[in-house]
Amino acid sequence: MPDSSLYLSLMFLPQQLVSPVTFVRGSEVRGFLGQSVTLPCNYFVRVNGEYEMCWGRGKCPILGCSETLFTTNGKAVTSTTSPKYHLDGKIEEGDVSLTVDNLGEEDSGWYCCRVEIPGLFNDQKKDLNLLVLEEFLNSTFTTSSDETSTFSQPIDETSTTILAWSGVSLAILIIVAGIAAFILKEKLKKVTKGGSEKMAIGMHIHQAVEENVYNIE
Repeated sequence: MPDSSLYLSLMFLPQQLVSPVTFVRGSEVRGFLGQSVTLPCNYFVRVNGEYEMCWGRGKCPILGCSETLFTTNGKAVTSTTSPKYHLDGKIEEGDVSLTVDNLGEEDSGWYCCRVEIPGLFNDQKKDLNLLVLEEFLNSTFTTSSDETSTFSQPIDETSTTILAWSGVSLAILIIVAGIAAFILKEKLKKVTKGGSEKMAIGMHIHQAVEENVYNIE
């Protein structure tokens, strides 16, 4: 059952106090109507330095951003089309993730994050597909066979049973291997001991023969 207290707190807290509820799966990001969502984008400042970047609607084109929403110079924001869009991370440390407030159905679609690194084809590009869902409660706590919710993960009883039997089989195999190794070791000891005894008897006989020869002479 979903945690109703979590849902109620998100419903009744003022919008500006509610942290963005974000679900990221590959290039897909999910948010909910009326809430905020954060589209993740980062680059390594220590390696590349501080560079200009932009956010735009649609996938990244060959140059720049289509329908530019936001730009920075590597240290601070230089332009934005609406207070709906803002950066909450540390720009100077390479966190240029874009937060979109008060989501509407029109906000669904592809977004482009482009860091303009000098050089031919050196720009860092990231395309993200934002899906705006209607019901927070149902969408959050319902999972399908090929995806997992951030808040809950169904337990596959069949997989659990297989893993349990695999563990038992492995333990039995280790025990059998240990017993076989012990038996083999004991047999090798007996063979080695028998060979040593035969060698000692042979040497004793050889020595006795030599002594008899000397005595005859």
